[in-house]
Amino acid sequence: MIKYLSTFPLYFTILFTLLIVISCSKEENNPVTSDDSDKYFMVYFNNDSVKVEFKNLSKFVADGEEAIELNHFIDTSLIHPFIDKDTVSHDSRSLYSYQIEGDDGFSASGSRGYANNIWDHLFLGHVITSSRQVIFPDNKIDLPGAYNVKTSRRIYIHRKFDLDFTDSVHIVDLNKLTPVQILNPDNELEEAIPLNDVVTTMVSNPGIYNYNIISLDNFGPTTDMTWDQFQTGYWLLSSEKTMFTDTTLVGGRYKLKVLEKILIK
Repeated sequence: MIKYLSTFPLYFTILFTLLIVISCSKEENNPVTSDDSDKYFMVYFNNDSVKVEFKNLSKFVADGEEAIELNHFIDTSLIHPFIDKDTVSHDSRSLYSYQIEGDDGFSASGSRGYANNIWDHLFLGHVITSSRQVIFPDNKIDLPGAYNVKTSRRIYIHRKFDLDFTDSVHIVDLNKLTPVQILNPDNELEEAIPLNDVVTTMVSNPGIYNYNIISLDNFGPTTDMTWDQFQTGYWLLSSEKTMFTDTTLVGGRYKLKVLEKILIK
């Protein structure tokens, strides 16, 4: 009995030591990882949304910080390429504008009235993964500071048309225009954007110019239209193509499916 009592403390010490070793071993095999639950953007397109997590995208280092180029958030599984009649693929992402919004609802367009970013911009900007700060570096692109959205969270994608006018290009987001209902080529009512409304957002005296339209694959009418002719044009929102009610404007060149630019001459 005396011998048993004398060995019990030693047995307890050995057991306690083994528990400590096992515990330390488990901690080494399961190191503490950072919480990535807040590291994502929500991307909104065509009344749908997708959650894009930072961990699934390629990274680079910007001024000592881990960053992701903004173009990586919009891939071709979201906006499909346009395949023309010659089976040539065209990147459709240039048909849209991109509104980057923060947790607090701030965006350069919604809060300051600037135009949304275009597809080419997204290759020049990035987001810092640790802070979700969007940055467009001055040495890459000259944009107002409002585009550098803090704690960014959402990207809204809007269909746009480019107005090629006075040696510069102005973008017009279709969601900012009021649609009307017209009879489409199938004699059914459909919502549409009048093409003259697109022009008059930027041009105060449209009657003195001629007009043409160009698709993403550089297809369009061979002759220019007068303002009277052009005013009969619409963009059909469901059919996603142009339509003119002027009976002289017939043929496939006036029914563009991927209208990109309106030329003002």
